[in-house]
Amino acid sequence: MSKINFTESLLRVIISLIGLPFTWIQAALSRYLLYKYKAPGEKISVGSHHLHAIVTGSSTSNLPTILLEAGMGGCALDWSLVQPALAKHTKVLSYDRAGFGWSTTPISEPTCEGYVRDLRELLTQLELEPPYILVGHSYGGMIMRLFASKYPEEVSGIILVDSTHEQRFIESTFNQIRYEERLRHLRRLRMGYLLSPIGLPRLLKQPIGAKRLPPPVQRTVNTLGYRNNAYKAAYLESLCTIKSALQLIESEPLVSELPIIVLSAGRQNEDWQQLQKKLLQLTAKTRQIIVTDSWHSIQLYQPQAVIDSVLNLLREHYRNQTDKQASI
Repeated sequence: MSKINFTESLLRVIISLIGLPFTWIQAALSRYLLYKYKAPGEKISVGSHHLHAIVTGSSTSNLPTILLEAGMGGCALDWSLVQPALAKHTKVLSYDRAGFGWSTTPISEPTCEGYVRDLRELLTQLELEPPYILVGHSYGGMIMRLFASKYPEEVSGIILVDSTHEQRFIESTFNQIRYEERLRHLRRLRMGYLLSPIGLPRLLKQPIGAKRLPPPVQRTVNTLGYRNNAYKAAYLESLCTIKSALQLIESEPLVSELPIIVLSAGRQNEDWQQLQKKLLQLTAKTRQIIVTDSWHSIQLYQPQAVIDSVLNLLREHYRNQTDKQASI
């Protein structure tokens, strides 16, 4: 299943009508808080919806633009401990996928391919030209890999920040623990989707989004994560993961000489670590750095590890460009 079915949609409407006073309160509160917490970036039209984008730094003729892709349910603010440091060196883009953060309604089928189309249009509207260094956390790493597969001539390198391997979403490979884990995850998101119109997840303090951000940023992320669209987008995104995984499996291999750094969190279980090793087969120039004292969100637990890895690829790109010019 990759879409919300009719029964679920109808049930959500019925719950909204039964709890109508709470539905009004949730809608009014969401509008007020969106007004109170102003978007730090721009809202860019990408066709039927708008994406919120934060562009910082300045471009140079020698260095690529850095594209930051958040993990599942995340938003641009997930990179708030990383983006300012990178912007001292080159232009950097972080953004909210459709339905998350300040972006508007989710797309109907939020797969990796759908997100790549959105990102591509966003780059066009912002006039951010290649080359790019792609940085993707968790599920965002899958999106970045598909982007690099589709547009290999535009990508200078990739940083996979404890990125999800597509096998994690292929049900035929599930053991019992993984099967139950995914079932619990989908049930939680389904309940959030059904009950968000009456504000129950807000009362239970269960927002969509990252944790462990600095307090002022975390308050904003939590506020955005209580929006009805955030719960719908998160549920849809999770329902579409199997289709996304198949899109990666069927995609063209990455360019053999493309430099990739696999940043792996040291505090993950053995199954996750084994899948991290599979990512080392992506190109001939893929290497792994294990951040031993970090949990999954390395950009929040150990942001300097992400910054250093990106700067490493920036220096590598600069050297390659300098060598090419010298040989002419």
